[in-house]
Amino acid sequence: MAADSLYGQDRALRAALERRRIPYVMAVPVNETAATPGTGQLRVDALATRVPLVFERRSCGDGTKGERRYDWALAEVTWPGGAEDGPRRGCTHLLLVRRSVTDPATVAYFAVHARAGTPLGEIIRVMGLRWSVEDCFDTAKSDCGLDHYEVRTWDAWHRHITLAMAALAFLTVTASRTRVSNVNCRTVLPG
Repeated sequence: MAADSLYGQDRALRAALERRRIPYVMAVPVNETAATPGTGQLRVDALATRVPLVFERRSCGDGTKGERRYDWALAEVTWPGGAEDGPRRGCTHLLLVRRSVTDPATVAYFAVHARAGTPLGEIIRVMGLRWSVEDCFDTAKSDCGLDHYEVRTWDAWHRHITLAMAALAFLTVTASRTRVSNVNCRTVLPG
């Protein structure tokens, strides 16, 4: 599961996912706390400066302007409010740190609960999935009017949202078929 900091700061949600053995990568605000044996409980921004981090430059997927490349590092931590007595057997708690390549002062933090030995690339891939959902909502807002309704009743709001999402699905399928059709025409036609 991947989520932004609104959900990532919800310790009860993280604990519930851990009890169900559902791995997650969730953004957390800088004032979230974590602990290591050497540091004790600290804010994640302070903790990231106190533990040795080895950054690797990797992409977390394609964006509208090309690959989203960042510097990434992991630190083994203990998250407060997790499932009783820390992560389940065979799992680990990690702090994922993302640093901007162009502005190293821009840093984001992520709470991770994953199987022990999960490669950094897999954790980054899961974290990057969050953007595709956000892109979908942005497209639905700009192209289909998802956010152009003043809520008056639940039924009317539900119909509006359903219609906007159906319109987005129609446009997505139509665009996909058009791309496939154009590719097929290029391969069949000479020249």
